[in-house]
Amino acid sequence: MTAVAHPHAVLLQRVQQEFADIFSQTGQGVYIYLDDAHWISNQRLAALLGYASAEELVNVASSSSFLEAVVAADSQQPVVDAYRNAVDTKNGSTISVTLKKKGGAVIRTQIIFVPISYRGTILALHFITPI
Repeated sequence: MTAVAHPHAVLLQRVQQEFADIFSQTGQGVYIYLDDAHWISNQRLAALLGYASAEELVNVASSSSFLEAVVAADSQQPVVDAYRNAVDTKNGSTISVTLKKKGGAVIRTQIIFVPISYRGTILALHFITPI
């Protein structure tokens, strides 16, 4: 019997293919989050946070919630609020966020939340720039 991929995994795979040029060509870190088990990032975000690859970042962060693994405690609620604003009201925004690096250091960043619609699902592209 073959394993059937979770619908969120399939959706993210398609989104990653559709936005491959953005993921690979931007100078910013990028991630798209659906839930703690289903999110993707580009190599630039992984490198910014001290990981060897996007796959390593996602694997390490999947052992806890995305927020606990990647976002400093004082920035977690603003990230949730900006994400909800993007997907619920379809409004983009920019906020300052402290992210956690591999090994425990932190980095101040600016995140742009951009709502997008893909095959009937509202998502948010997150563009991260160190400040």
